[in-house]
Order: sequence, then structure tokens, then C-alpha cells
Amino acid sequence: MSAVCFLLACLAAALQPTSATEAGSGGIFHIPSAADLARARCPSRCGGVAIHYPFGVGPGCFRQGFELTCNSTAGHKRLFLGNSTTEVLAINPRGDLLQVSPIHFNVTMKPGMDGTYNISWQAPVKGVMASEYTSLFVVGCGVGVYLFGHDTTDPIGTCMSICLDDKEAMKEANANHYEDVGMGSCPIYLQQDVRAFGFTVNRLKGVSALSGQAQWFSNTIKVFLAEDYSFHVADIYSSRIDETNIYAPVFRMAITDQPSCESAKKKKSSYACSHDSDCQDVPYGGYSCYCGLDTTGSNPYLMDGCQLQSQS
Repeated sequence: MSAVCFLLACLAAALQPTSATEAGSGGIFHIPSAADLARARCPSRCGGVAIHYPFGVGPGCFRQGFELTCNSTAGHKRLFLGNSTTEVLAINPRGDLLQVSPIHFNVTMKPGMDGTYNISWQAPVKGVMASEYTSLFVVGCGVGVYLFGHDTTDPIGTCMSICLDDKEAMKEANANHYEDVGMGSCPIYLQQDVRAFGFTVNRLKGVSALSGQAQWFSNTIKVFLAEDYSFHVADIYSSRIDETNIYAPVFRMAITDQPSCESAKKKKSSYACSHDSDCQDVPYGGYSCYCGLDTTGSNPYLMDGCQLQSQS
């Protein structure tokens, strides 16, 4: 085994994500109607966010694996995935996509200190995953990041970010580039839906992040999950990213209590797709439901959520 392969194997072994924050009870497996949810007094909104089944707040209001929490802070209601700190910003009326707040992983690297920093992440509830259109963005100087999928030594991707010593030169260099050039920031594109991942942050050998005008640079390497990011040089010098430069990530959902449509249909009591809806396998295990072109309605997880169009 080569030294590189051995290193990757060791890193992947150290990056097993911790278990997700998953509510133990209160979820349902049968297909409810909109009237059932109304009788159970299930909230239809939390603050400015409309809630669509299979997601829900409170016992009997969500399918198992799709629990949300509505918290009120200083009179402002905010919606979260499970019992986590991942805020839900919007839910698709079909219940299959949701937009969440950017997920941050900040790493403080001491000047002159080499080392590997291992970080892992797992979706807060079983039924969601970061979509293939999401990326892991890195903002910092003189660092390399390796991103791994769950339970694998194969990296999803890598990126390196370096900086110029001169603050004004950094501004000029980035002003002349409109693509990702790995100067001050770099992305790793997921390219697949993932429920969990791990990554390492390393100081690049022979590259000083804090030479020259050292007082300008922050020791904090900012790593975050987002759909997109508009890089600004000022983000390197600050301990925090300007949130207005970040586009919130999109999560996808899937029913995971059965590995496929075929096996799910054999278990009628927990099959999630309502009458007149269709089932589709997802490549990472599980299935999702959708209303076909010959139906009206938009939520295949509710009874009568899809209805065949009348023939004239």
C-alpha cells in the first residue's frame, strides 16, 4: 500500500460521522389526509415558513424521520430540522425539497503549527440529505481540504487555497478572475446527494498562510456547506463570513425505512406513496413519491394528494 493510500485510509477511518439527532417517537407511518393533520392541530406554519407533510411539528404530524422543531426566540419563530441547529428556510409544497441555513465548520489553526483537523457531519434527521448541487466551500490561506463520503476511503473531492502576502494585491488578483482559482477560497462540489461526510483540513507544506502582512489574516479557516458563494477578499481577514455572500443549500428528502419501491410496496402499512401517485427509487437507498403528469395535486405523501384528471 502506498503512503498516500495509507494516509487516506487512516483519515477516512477517523471521519466516521456521529449519529444524527433523531426524535425517538411521535412519527407516523400511515398516509394521513389533510383533514387528519388539521384534526391533530398540526401547525401549518412556523414563522414565515409553510410546513408540508411528510415534514411536521409535534406528535402525529410528521412521518418518522421528518420531524421539525418550531422555536420562538425573542418573539420570532424559527423552524429547525429535528432537535438540531440547522434552520429550515423553506419547504417545497411537494415535501421533497427544503432550503436550510448554511452549515458552518470553522477551524482555528495556530500560526506555525502543522496538523490535521478532522471534522464530520451527518444530516440531522434520517429522511434528508445534502443535494448534489451543494458544495463545501473553504475560505482561508495555505490550506488543503479532503472531503470523504460516509464509510469510504474514496474522496469526493479536494481543494487547496493559497493567498498573497499583500492585502491590496489579493484584492486586485481576485478582481481579475471570475472563476474558482483557489486564491483565498476554493469549493468542493458534492456532485451527489449525501447523508453524511467527513473532511480533513491540513496546512499546506511549504506554504505560509501568515507571512508578510501577517496581521491582516485570520487564523480561522472558514468551511461551510452552501449552494453557492460569492467570494470577497474581506472574508479572509474576518473571523466570520458575510452571510449575504452565501446562497443557502438545498436538501433533498427520501423515505428510507425500505431500500426500494419494490420492497416498500410489499409492506402496505408503511408504504409512503398515496393513491394515484408514483414511486421512484433513489440511488443512495430508499424511495420518493411524486404525482404523475395525469394527476392534479402536488403532495404525493397525503391521502388524495394526487388525483387522476377527469377524462372529458
